[in-house]
Amino acid sequence: MYFIPHPKRIEYFPGFCHAERGFCVESLDASTQSLAQAMLTQLDKTGIPIRLAHKPVHVPTSLAHHDLLAREAYRLTIEADAVVIDADHPTSVRNAFATLQQLARQAEGLLPLTLIEDYPSIPYRGVMLDVSRGKIPNRTKMEEVIRLLASYKYNVLQLYMEDCYVLESHPVLSRSNGYYTKHEVQYLDAYCKNYGIELQPNFQCLSHAHGLLRNPGYHTLAESEVSLFSFAAGKPEIYGLFSDIFQEVLPWFSSKTLNLDLDEAYDLGTGYSRQAVQERGGREVFKEHILKISAIARNAGAERLQLWGDCLNKYPNLQAELDDDIVFIDWNYNPLKHFPSLENHDAKAHPFWLAPGTSSWNALFPRTQQANANIRNYIHQGFDQQVQGVLITHWGDYGHHQPISFSYHGFVRGAEHSYNGTAISEESLDTAMDVLFFADANQSKAYALLSSINTLPAVTTAFKTQIFYAFFDDLFKGLSLIGNDAYPAISKETFASVENLAREALDQLGQSRSGSVFQQELLQAARCLAFTGRKGRLSHTIKKTFLENAVDEDQILAWILDLKELYRTFLSLRNEFVRLWNHEAVEIGSEGAVYAFDKAASRYAEAVIWLNSQRLALHQGLPLDTRMETYTAHEGYTTLWTGNCTNLWDRAYPWR
Repeated sequence: MYFIPHPKRIEYFPGFCHAERGFCVESLDASTQSLAQAMLTQLDKTGIPIRLAHKPVHVPTSLAHHDLLAREAYRLTIEADAVVIDADHPTSVRNAFATLQQLARQAEGLLPLTLIEDYPSIPYRGVMLDVSRGKIPNRTKMEEVIRLLASYKYNVLQLYMEDCYVLESHPVLSRSNGYYTKHEVQYLDAYCKNYGIELQPNFQCLSHAHGLLRNPGYHTLAESEVSLFSFAAGKPEIYGLFSDIFQEVLPWFSSKTLNLDLDEAYDLGTGYSRQAVQERGGREVFKEHILKISAIARNAGAERLQLWGDCLNKYPNLQAELDDDIVFIDWNYNPLKHFPSLENHDAKAHPFWLAPGTSSWNALFPRTQQANANIRNYIHQGFDQQVQGVLITHWGDYGHHQPISFSYHGFVRGAEHSYNGTAISEESLDTAMDVLFFADANQSKAYALLSSINTLPAVTTAFKTQIFYAFFDDLFKGLSLIGNDAYPAISKETFASVENLAREALDQLGQSRSGSVFQQELLQAARCLAFTGRKGRLSHTIKKTFLENAVDEDQILAWILDLKELYRTFLSLRNEFVRLWNHEAVEIGSEGAVYAFDKAASRYAEAVIWLNSQRLALHQGLPLDTRMETYTAHEGYTTLWTGNCTNLWDRAYPWR
């Protein structure tokens, strides 16, 4: 039997429990019955009875945060004629149900007689979902995410919000980017509580504020009215705005924890706060902003505050100058073996959390190897330093093109590491993933094939997958073909490997028995990758043939036909992208992501126009432009992160 996360102790005994008819929960109280109905898929009045004993389960006192961990400890005993759960807290009962469901799923009605004793090693285990970069998950998708997190024993979900809340006091905000209403947040809050998860608000209170600052009448609140990226730290009107936001929105959440963010304050001191920073220093100005925002949040009902820890690299030991209810979250998404920023924290003096990432953003398919190493190594080092919480982050930079499900792989692996804190072999976790996460072996093989594309030469640069850029790039002079100091050019050989691996994945997916939406999303990613490989190969072939002056009229006409077929495929991929977007998210917000498709569509016409000009030159006996010097359609064409992000719908870094 396989479990994620793996229990601390498992003991099997001879014999079986015949649970072919499922489980009976009639002896449980109403709230526990409701939880069982949410967590267990097969319940029947004639099934094996589940009995609950409110008994504590021993948790070693040597573990940090022992008292918090004890609330989630449980004992699960599979007897011949009953299932007995020892637990004294609703979350510990939830954990027992999650383990029982994984066991029942594998045993298919014939459960081995088993004793499981279990407890987490890190008390807070959460996921942060970016709902502010264009994609706002609909209720059905959010319910799916919540059920997934509960089944792997997470207890926290944060909604990262920049401007996606509708306010009576500021009705203009969020009108262009979509929003959650009070009714919707309260529904999600109740849904989370039913699954033992705390829905925590996460409001950006300094940088990444362009969604708010671009609204008429609000640009004057910016640090720089040129970039409109950060709030003007110290400006009185800022704190009035946040008082309105917190007073109105915090009551939508039952949680008393609030993440204030305050990360990446790159432009602090460059505009409104320049004089204050020059006179008192950036540390003091930043600290004063934290203190003012924190006081406003507390006044609105927040009791536990969080903020990102990147500022500690610039302002060491800032924790000591702030109130004790503020917890820093160290974040890093690199696949490092050692994370120096964790040395900024002393858990004995100030509790802290850490935040790895799923590396699904800026990609046609997640950078799985990068995410796996980041999540594993980061959490293990943090556990050694007595970290209090883990927050696995799902970001949606530059339009949130990736499906939310492409972070599920990272969520599930993160569940194992954040629950147990110590190393489990990659082989063991891979096997458990095959059993519990993937629909079948074919889907697992396809996932591995698509993941391997990101390890090819020049494909991945930092937190960006260049194949994603190549998908939208210009056909003759795009950055993916030419390269620069930051982004190496992608070779024809790499494009060929991308196409071959994607086609192998498509073959595996075609053999899978799954009919899920996740399967459809994998198929879409594989088709996009195969398309990008084919497109890149064609671009290299055309450029090389022109350089060799080996072009004739028939060849040009054949290329034009190839480009028309590529464009037809591109439109099909665009339409499928829109369909899948609408399945998981509200429609408003999709325009930014679709804009990249619609802008890229012009590349095919421009390429055909230029090729035809060369056909006419041949026909008239004129020399060919072998170096494509007369092809200038690429000038001014930008897309995604290479375009200085000045387009109307940018949701990441408009000031770069």
